[in-house]
Amino acid sequence: MTSRQDLAEHIRGLRSELLKRSDQWENVTLESYLEAMAAWIEAAPHWYRNRGEEMPAEAERAYFAQALSAAVVYE
Repeated sequence: MTSRQDLAEHIRGLRSELLKRSDQWENVTLESYLEAMAAWIEAAPHWYRNRGEEMPAEAERAYFAQALSAAVVYE
């Protein structure tokens, strides 16, 4: 992920996968997807450590949090 466009395309790809293959998704409702995302974010330090990687910078998380909040009302 090197650009905002990459992130936008990734999110659109996830949506497309959900529409085509929802039977392969554990979390097909927005409610369960958001809950799973929150749980993964809490567990992320362990995930990154197990992969031998560093956690992303705080600024990246702040940007993503703002995008999630903005999408509530963005047209």
